[in-house]
Amino acid sequence: MGGSAMESKIFNDLEAIKLGIAIEERGEKFYRKSAKKMEDEDVKALLLKLADDESDHRDAFQRLYNEFLAQKDQFSDDYLYDQEVSAYFNAIANSLIFPSDEEHSKAIESITGVKDVIRIGIQTEKDSILLYTQLVISSKLPEAKDAFRRLLREEKQHLIDLQKIASTLS
Repeated sequence: MGGSAMESKIFNDLEAIKLGIAIEERGEKFYRKSAKKMEDEDVKALLLKLADDESDHRDAFQRLYNEFLAQKDQFSDDYLYDQEVSAYFNAIANSLIFPSDEEHSKAIESITGVKDVIRIGIQTEKDSILLYTQLVISSKLPEAKDAFRRLLREEKQHLIDLQKIASTLS
């Protein structure tokens, strides 16, 4: 399996935010490349909007990461690290729909139509929702919790938008 480098990783809030950055980057790339393959203008427009949102999310995560880094010295390692939470982040990292860039590229190449895009998009949004829910629960910085809640709301809306399209496809 491609996830072996992740298996021994110890996750704390900083590592989880890095994982969020990676998820958002892959999401943006996936939606942009998928949009190019779509003929339906409405679907194309939605995918480009989702790509823009993912790009905004990545920027938000990057700001949070820099903020955390600046304040890291105020926390003891024990405070930033919780074994149970780390195990959960590990499980998320290992079960992501795109654990590696290589798998991500393969998935994009395999897209033949709207159904493929929507199915993969729904799964990636679920991945994000799982991660961000845990970040809201475990994060130590109040401003980070607020940001994760906002991102979580947007990812849930993405899921709803994708489900609406899925329901029109038979």
